[in-house]
Amino acid sequence: MYELIPEKNKYVQIIEIKDDGFVEFYFAVGEASMNVELLLPFKAFIQFCSNNRVSFFSKEQEKELLLDNQHWKYGLN
Repeated sequence: MYELIPEKNKYVQIIEIKDDGFVEFYFAVGEASMNVELLLPFKAFIQFCSNNRVSFFSKEQEKELLLDNQHWKYGLN
């Protein structure tokens, strides 16, 4: 197993589980606003989460993520 940045907390939020078996999700290290959108096959997603000992975003982090993503997408200030 390989864990990315073992000393940091890591988080995921599932965006969508697609009909073709892929999982679209946000992955963050340290803080929710610093995230990337990823797409993995379901089994790879499960392994990725296990390897990296991820937690799911809290409700507060989800709100922060939504606001931050809207700022990036729509250029809101």
